[in-house]
Amino acid sequence: MAKKTAVIDIGSNSITLVIYKKTSRLAFYELYRQKYKIKIGEGSYKKDGFLQEEPMKRAYEALKDFSSVIRAYKCQKTLCIATSALRDAPNKREFIKRVEKELGIKIKVIDGQKEAEFGAISSLNLLPSFDEFVTVDIGGGSTEFAKVVNAKVVKTITLQLGHVRVYEKAKSMDEKKALIKSELKRLDSDFFSKRVVTIGGTAREIAKYIQKKEGYPLYKCLHAYSYSDETALKYMQKLIEYEQNKIKKYISKSRQETIQDGALILCNIVRLIEPKEIVVSSFGVREGVYLSDLLRSFNYKFPSNFKLDQRVLLDRFGEIVRVNNYYQNIANKLYPYIFEDDEFKKTVSYCSKLFLLNSMNFYSWIEYLNFVFTHKEKVTIAYLMQSFNDEELDKKLYKKYKSLLPDFKKLEKLFFILNLTAILAKNMKVQDVKVEKKDDLLTIKINISDLTKDEIENLKSPYKIKIESR
Repeated sequence: MAKKTAVIDIGSNSITLVIYKKTSRLAFYELYRQKYKIKIGEGSYKKDGFLQEEPMKRAYEALKDFSSVIRAYKCQKTLCIATSALRDAPNKREFIKRVEKELGIKIKVIDGQKEAEFGAISSLNLLPSFDEFVTVDIGGGSTEFAKVVNAKVVKTITLQLGHVRVYEKAKSMDEKKALIKSELKRLDSDFFSKRVVTIGGTAREIAKYIQKKEGYPLYKCLHAYSYSDETALKYMQKLIEYEQNKIKKYISKSRQETIQDGALILCNIVRLIEPKEIVVSSFGVREGVYLSDLLRSFNYKFPSNFKLDQRVLLDRFGEIVRVNNYYQNIANKLYPYIFEDDEFKKTVSYCSKLFLLNSMNFYSWIEYLNFVFTHKEKVTIAYLMQSFNDEELDKKLYKKYKSLLPDFKKLEKLFFILNLTAILAKNMKVQDVKVEKKDDLLTIKINISDLTKDEIENLKSPYKIKIESR
């Protein structure tokens, strides 16, 4: 696959370019992102779906800019897809031909089922693992649903229900409710689930609004953020009823015009499906397009032992892979002697393998840990890595993020494992390490220097530690 791939998503409301860079066979990161609110579907829903001249002109200008960026980054591959607005437009061929002829960009118009599938593929690969869920992608012209069971997309449907479509086709609240209710009748019970994953700008804007109202400590950190159906209905109903001056207080300028229609759609979906949990995905169709290309030989799913965030960080910043594995091996051996369950095993394993990346602070870790982690896991890893750099647990930072962190005594144990691991592996001499525990005596069989043994004696520890040479 190409080293740099550009993905362009032409939606009813906005057009976005994302450039992804591969770091190894399956690892990648987002290198560049640019977005324009071109509203290509503007006016089309009143004109039998026909694209209007001014919106097409805006879309062309955006694509012209994108083509320059793609050349500047020397992308080897460009994937450009278009969704609802072009899908429904009788005059789309004129626009598509012009773009290909003059800009060299081939636009692929995808149907609603494919759009739903792309959103589901991004969710099942980039969110924490769930046995079963339904994705809901509210766009400008349509809403896509996909049922995912055991990491497989089993069913999809697309409804003619988008925030721009509702905004343009229905003016009164009664008309909007009737339009939404009528279209939702097409959604059968196969799409009902205890967990809904929301995709798209409308869903992210609503989640950001809920975070602000709730005083959530990771405000604007949206990927994998979750909230209950009761919370959703409580705040969305308020949002729907807000006067325009109050909307401006909570909603970004680009979404103010249609956010209430989007909230009305999501509110009705939640009432119909009755999920226990709503999870936000910051990634959707664009990532699904890229992952479908990247993982086509893997049945569109990362291998079970592949950790994307970890692999990307090690590819970009980790110099000594064998030593990284050695740190992780020691930490994994220590863990069961400190904790009786596996609650934090994933966290310890992750932190220990990335020890040598010690230049990042708490907020850098929050930014880099994008995929497959819950917010609690993300904050715990960031807190431990920051504390490891500072050589002490930060009580002020703990207080700020207490609602997302484990009990402080558990953090002390985790911190102990990481510090002991770092000392034991200090000489980077990869060797077999044996660990035994009897009562409060921890015996570790390893060859280390007397200087390192002195550091262990000075380490704040819940156990007595005995070092035996192998």
